[in-house]
This record gives sequence, C-alpha cells and structure tokens, in this order.
Amino acid sequence: MDILLMLGLFIVVGGGAGFAASRLAIYAEGVKEKTRTSYAFIGFLIGVAISLPELTSSVTAIAIDSPDIAVGNLVGSNLFNIMGLAIFDVVYRKHQIMSYATQESKLYGWLVILITLAVMLGLTLTLPSHFFHISYTSILIVLIYFVGAHYINNRTEYQGRKISRGKGYFDRYSYKQVMVRFIAGAIGIMVLGSILTIVADRLAVMTGLGASFVGSFLVAASTSLPDAVSVGTALKMRNFNLAISSLLGSNAFNLMILAFTDGIYFQGNLLHEASKANIITAAVSILFILLLLYSITRRHKRRMWVYLIPSLLIIVFYFVATYLVFELK
Repeated sequence: MDILLMLGLFIVVGGGAGFAASRLAIYAEGVKEKTRTSYAFIGFLIGVAISLPELTSSVTAIAIDSPDIAVGNLVGSNLFNIMGLAIFDVVYRKHQIMSYATQESKLYGWLVILITLAVMLGLTLTLPSHFFHISYTSILIVLIYFVGAHYINNRTEYQGRKISRGKGYFDRYSYKQVMVRFIAGAIGIMVLGSILTIVADRLAVMTGLGASFVGSFLVAASTSLPDAVSVGTALKMRNFNLAISSLLGSNAFNLMILAFTDGIYFQGNLLHEASKANIITAAVSILFILLLLYSITRRHKRRMWVYLIPSLLIIVFYFVATYLVFELK
C-alpha cells in the first residue's frame, strides 16, 4: 500500500514539474523576444534552470552520504536527456529536427564530451592530489565548463534553419512580466524536482534496488522530467534549435554540478567513493553525444529510415546500458 501511495505521489509531482517546465520553455521564448538575445544564450539559460532538480537531489544525496546516487544522478540524467531527445526525433521525424541545429549546439556537444572524459578520468584513476579536499578532477571540470561556455556564448549569431512563425506573441507582456514568469517556472521546477528525488529514493528503498542503479536511472529519470517536457514544449513551438541547445547546455551544467557536489563532500573524493558502474553510464553518454553530433552534421535531407538510424541506436543502447548497470549494482 505504501508503494502504491508513493507511486501515486511520484506521478502527481512529476506532472506538476512537467507543467512548470512547459511554462519555462514558453517564457524563455518571451525572454528572447524581449531582449533579442541568441538562441544559444537562451538554450544555456534554460539548461541551467532545468538542471536545478539535479543540483538539489545531488546535494541531498551528499547529506545522506550516498555518493553513488550523487554521481549516478548527474551522469545518468545526461544519458536520459539524450535518449529523450532521440525519442522526440522519432516523433518529429517528418521535420528531421537535427538539421535545424546550429554551430553552438555542436560546440555544446563537444563540451559535454570533454567534461565527461574528465569525469571518467576521476572515476578510473586514483589521483591522491587535491586542493584542500576538492580533487583536481573537479577543478578541471570547472575550468573546462567555464572556458567552453564562455567561448560558445560569444558565438551568438543564429545561422541555423528557421521556421517562420508569427511574431509579437509576447507583445501583451512587459519584460518584467516575462522574466517573473520565467523565474517562477525555474523555482517551481527546483521545488517539485526535489520532491521527486525524495519520493524516488523512498521507492528505491522499498524495492531494494542498488544505489548505482537508482542514481543512474530512477532518480536521474525523475529529475530529468523537466528537461524532457521543456524540450518537448520547445519542439511543439517549432523552436528545434532551442530544444537541442538547451538540452546540451543542461548536460554540460549537470557535470559542472558534479564538481560543486565534490566540493561539499567532506568524507573523501566523491568520484573515488562512487561505484565503477558509473563509468559505463559515462561512456555510453559519450557514445550518445557522438551519434547526436553525427545526426546534426548531416545537413541535407535523408530518407526517413536512414535519418532515424542514430536516434534508434541511442534508444536501444539506453536500455542496454540500463541492464548492464543493473547487473553491476
């Protein structure tokens, strides 16, 4: 009975987080219209906002001394995000949405790969050196993130394919009204995403699943719901590049959160304490990004079944990775 109650709460709170995420995506377009900033910057802004549940859940995991959930949640969220984008790509296959991605989206993809390689380095090698109690791996992650994000955000000119849509949708709103709604959506995602994490963790205890599996898939999926809904809303509005860039920006920020989490973990080196099963999740996430980049690079139209191959491979490999991590839990 308790399990059914927690499952019901999970669905209700997840629906609320999804609604908040949809508002966030809509008013992000309003912020762009009011400020005339680039899709790359708005994608980055949404990426940071919808990563707030991952931040809260990882901090909570540190508070209960569960490094596996802290690491698995962030790396697993990236895996789930790309898999979700692949599903959307199948749903919107007639539009071939990957062909709308710009150079900024590609650069964010490579940034995520670089940071993930640094994470894998920290998971595989024993490097005793550290700055105070923070590992040099985490310092490297922060440096890569900020240097990469600064470089990408300076490339603000939108050069991707565009779909003509009616303008002036947000004329009835002032800049302040749009920003208040955007911030309210971000706060709603953070609060509801935190509740989702607690409920998911409770369900994991009830079912007896391992911490690595819980962090990489159950908690990661719950905290990634806002990402999925936000991207889905952007796609529904036919802002294809915004959907792709915001998701990749969220993935990059998720890994930067990992460095922050290491900074508040005083029991040791966070990556050393985490299960080696997280290496599989990280490696598969790199494979996913490479498949995504390949799909983005193919600019001209393809036959439908040829175009969908990368996304279909991502979906299949996601379930293979789920099985492997479950076996190593």
